[in-house]
Amino acid sequence: MSILRLYFNNKASEKKLDDFENLPIAEIYKNYIIFENNQEQRYYIKDIYNLKKRQIAELLSINYKPNFYELRNATNNTKEILEKLKYSLIDIKIKTSSKTFIGVSTQFGFTIFESGISFDPIFNAPYIPASEIKGILRSLVKEEQDMKLAEKLFGTENNEGILMITDAYPISAEHSIFLPEIITPHYTSEVKQETEVNPNPVILLAIAPGVTFEFLVYYKNQSLDDKEKEIIKNLIFKMSKEGIGAKTTLGFSQFKVSEISWSVGN
Repeated sequence: MSILRLYFNNKASEKKLDDFENLPIAEIYKNYIIFENNQEQRYYIKDIYNLKKRQIAELLSINYKPNFYELRNATNNTKEILEKLKYSLIDIKIKTSSKTFIGVSTQFGFTIFESGISFDPIFNAPYIPASEIKGILRSLVKEEQDMKLAEKLFGTENNEGILMITDAYPISAEHSIFLPEIITPHYTSEVKQETEVNPNPVILLAIAPGVTFEFLVYYKNQSLDDKEKEIIKNLIFKMSKEGIGAKTTLGFSQFKVSEISWSVGN
């Protein structure tokens, strides 16, 4: 078998070792290291790096399967506890209708793909944080210029709103949970004219279409009137249509509401 070695190229020799301390590993691999095979043929590590990223994403899409039973059971247990505490509940199921990016700035997957994904290490599953759902719903209320309702439902810096939301976990999938996605940006801030364009494919890990997530919205029943309940329902449909996550303007991170069920606390 051939002996494989990694060594710094000329670009790296211009830097001191301390300069690499705060650079992401992926950035170092792509720009400062060359791959040598038997001292005969050289490859920039970024080419091999992109190949490995695609392989990892494909392997995840084939082999990764969360414990849907455990995830559904966890949501049902939360629901039972809230009902015992006399909360009213909105049980919401939404399904991805496109490849979806949630938590792109988080650490899970970032070293490999330079784009993270919200991932729960306890349940070993991707999830949509409650804070993200709440933030989107709040912004949609603000778009309607109804600041009073926004403050009542979602609170202010000094006061808590009446609506509380759980994280959304996947409870079923039509096929796989993850899929690789290739995005090819053509322009950067350094490009000044068409002839300078140098497309660079970027391989990302996305949540696949057909994955159903479930989350709960809960509140004390006397806090909402019928009109406000209808507004909340419409907000959930609007949030799903406009998207949850990153790159929604490009058609990614789109959802459809599968089910909304209400349970009134007594």
